[in-house]
Amino acid sequence: MLKNNQGWGLREMLFFSGILLLAVIVVAILVNTLYNDLSSSLPNSDDNKTGSTYEQVEENLANAAKRYYRAHKDEAGDLIVSEDLIAEGYITVQKLTVNNDICDGYVLIDDEVFTPYITCTNYETEGY
Repeated sequence: MLKNNQGWGLREMLFFSGILLLAVIVVAILVNTLYNDLSSSLPNSDDNKTGSTYEQVEENLANAAKRYYRAHKDEAGDLIVSEDLIAEGYITVQKLTVNNDICDGYVLIDDEVFTPYITCTNYETEGY
């Protein structure tokens, strides 16, 4: 491979450059696959933003109402409406959505007990 102790020739340099390029491509593919596998194994951020069931929508509404109530305890009454929570940024419309069915609702507060009520096209909390 060495020619008269003066280094590699063009053919050897292109051969080893090709092997190095191939190794870089293989590593890039493996790293991309690894990151895709990791991101799919983590909880999906879209799942955290949407309520996948109506019970989860009720829970999201109650949790947002609790945060709102803690921040506005003096001015909050016994009823907190979902529109107020959305306007104040305590909840998003996505958290009130189940399969493209956007729900509306309110939370009743009685002795620090938060009871959510929602109404949607295909569902309504008993007692709404």
